[in-house]
Amino acid sequence: MIMKKLPSFLINTLHDISDPAAIIDEKYYVYYVNKSFEELFKIKINGKGKKYGDALTRLNLHLKGNKSESPQYINLSGQQQKIILSVYLLDRYKKSGNYFLILARNSEKKAEKSQRVKTSNPYEDEEKFRTEKLSDEFSELVGENIEFRKALVIAQRAAKSNISVLITGESGTGKEILARAIHSTSKRSSKPLIDVNCAAIPDTLIESELFGYEKGAFTGARTEGSRGYFDEAHEGTILLDEVGDASLQTQSKLLRVLESGTFKRVGGTKNIKVDVRIISSTNRDLTSLIEQKTFREDLFFRLNAFTIYLPPLRERREDISLLVDYFLKSNDDIEKQNLKFSSSAMEILTSYHWPGNVRELKGVVSYAVNMSKDSIVSPSSLPNFLFTQDTKSNHRGLSITSLKDKTYNLADAVKNLEKKLIKETLETSPNRTMAIKKLGISRRTFYIKVKQYGFD
Repeated sequence: MIMKKLPSFLINTLHDISDPAAIIDEKYYVYYVNKSFEELFKIKINGKGKKYGDALTRLNLHLKGNKSESPQYINLSGQQQKIILSVYLLDRYKKSGNYFLILARNSEKKAEKSQRVKTSNPYEDEEKFRTEKLSDEFSELVGENIEFRKALVIAQRAAKSNISVLITGESGTGKEILARAIHSTSKRSSKPLIDVNCAAIPDTLIESELFGYEKGAFTGARTEGSRGYFDEAHEGTILLDEVGDASLQTQSKLLRVLESGTFKRVGGTKNIKVDVRIISSTNRDLTSLIEQKTFREDLFFRLNAFTIYLPPLRERREDISLLVDYFLKSNDDIEKQNLKFSSSAMEILTSYHWPGNVRELKGVVSYAVNMSKDSIVSPSSLPNFLFTQDTKSNHRGLSITSLKDKTYNLADAVKNLEKKLIKETLETSPNRTMAIKKLGISRRTFYIKVKQYGFD
């Protein structure tokens, strides 16, 4: 019996993970499913092996005994996103028949996770990241979240060299601001920083835009010719913004100049040598684009000598109050009014999922300040979208009207909703570490809330 032969640590691991997992044989007899798999495929078993032809054979897994299958994308009824199935042959038990481990996950969830391959260095001293002084050039990047602080400290250290830097993160997290801070802290700060939007340049103009052209190079060209972006950035820095959206033709042109440090202008024959520091940024998962053959692997290795990841705002909620305070003080007109956000308004901001990240928060603060008639910004001055639940994207917005115990006191309503969310997350999570990740709050905030609501 396969279940008796499987090591207990494997079963315990499958039991604890949040992704759906199952063990089946090549005839689609199911021997083990964890709770997530039960919910996804509506399967329950007693460990003796049960046939589920209708539920699993329709997935067309093509089980084979001689190898593991590649990830497969499927659609399940009632699911907004595609499901990715990965199948692994349990080789040690082939004498008893062919048994397979199936892992399933939501494709959107995989894309989000793959955006950042998070590794931990056991020799890292978090306290040093918290206490290392940052230069004034980084003052626009506000936050005390440890992952965010690491990104800033690493960026400051990288600025001292000429090595290429790749900045990744969602839109609105501050990638361009960080790139400018790196340039301003570097030895090249007195020279220009040239920003190139890789997605905005048509393929027909890419060479002339990047490298310039000689006089008479083509119809409509200036008689005196024109310098390109790399010319302009000589001895300075060039920022390849949204490099993940560059066409393959653009990528090949970039690779050529990065490898040789030289280029020819359109219509010219002379090799022009340039000294340029490369910083690139993207909100795309470049490793996935490489797998899809839409991004060149050789260019990727040229760009990612130093990779810096900026976490989304929902992963550093403890920084929201700091950012709000910064936005209020950075505007002289607002600071003169001595405006502040009420505690109930701050709770709403902290509970929102911020798909637009820091850029979106800045817009909300500006809106609320203009809508407020008092020195204290109340929830009534906040935009309406902060109070709706976006069911399609499965984010945690606020839906006050959905509370069973309705109250017209907004602060109490927010607390009730927060308590309900924490309780449900604790009940549905295998452990508290997973609950913290689901809630998107820091460990310290989590335990404060757990104690506050009596869940400890």
